[in-house]
Amino acid sequence: MRRFVIAFAAVLGVAALFDVPSARAADTYPSATVRLECWSSAGAPLDVMMRQVGKQLGDILNQTFIVENRPGGEGAVAMAYVQNKPADGYTILSTTSSMSFAMATSDIQFRPDDFIVLPALQAEASAVAVRADSKFKTMKDFMDFIRAHPDQVSVGGFSSAGFHQYVFYRLQQAGHFKSIWVPFAGGQDAALALLGGHIDVAVMTPSSALAQIKNGDIRLLGISSAERNEYFPDVPTFKEQGYDVAASIWRGVMVKAGTPQPIVDKLVAAFDTMKKTEEWQKFSKLNMQSSVNVSLTQMQTQVRQEVRDDAEFLKATGLRK
Repeated sequence: MRRFVIAFAAVLGVAALFDVPSARAADTYPSATVRLECWSSAGAPLDVMMRQVGKQLGDILNQTFIVENRPGGEGAVAMAYVQNKPADGYTILSTTSSMSFAMATSDIQFRPDDFIVLPALQAEASAVAVRADSKFKTMKDFMDFIRAHPDQVSVGGFSSAGFHQYVFYRLQQAGHFKSIWVPFAGGQDAALALLGGHIDVAVMTPSSALAQIKNGDIRLLGISSAERNEYFPDVPTFKEQGYDVAASIWRGVMVKAGTPQPIVDKLVAAFDTMKKTEEWQKFSKLNMQSSVNVSLTQMQTQVRQEVRDDAEFLKATGLRK
């Protein structure tokens, strides 16, 4: 009898160690529709990525993945929605580098510990964009004018106190000028405002207006990649033009903290499979996105460091309340 008790206790210990219920859940995951919550507006680069993710994960995991747009509050609306759902992997949230800025502000209640951020899926530089008929033909034209007439140039992009405003702030420092930032709910919204003449300059990812860039309706004056971008070899970097600014935004997904590790691992494996497919590589090339290689552990460390750095930036600039 004593031997049986010891053996049974050992089994219980092993079960606890490997979290048998979680492992069983992962075996059948996903057994129902998975919802991909996107915090940007429809048609924005993040939305485009999420729809491609939904299509390919559906094929890989043999289940339906539905994309739902929940813009608002710099991502807070979508974060709150996911936090009110079970931590079971059936509600997945889009995310980008802008999340770090949002979490660094005092008016966003969520922090990195509330989520598990999966390894980033793509990265893209920011750019200064103008309409084809703009009087600004070069970055020098833009800088010279805005230094002399800061109240006569409207500049905008996705989010308030986010990645693109950070890039613009860095340009302000390097170019020694001041300006007012006009925030939009998505990069595509900023591009439309630019085309409609509502703003003079947009700071945005090129994928926010690829068609308009390709047909010449929008021109890029400079780009934030460290070296000439492979997709825009004719666009000079900010550094080339005398402004020491280099940064890229990453995009990916995250799940609610507490999601069973076996399910997280299954999702990471599915994304690894997806990124190796010809379909994903063609999608990345078509949308001019760079690849990202980072582990799950490295991603958690990176996000936490970004939040700390962004909090310092926001505090230093007076953007943090």
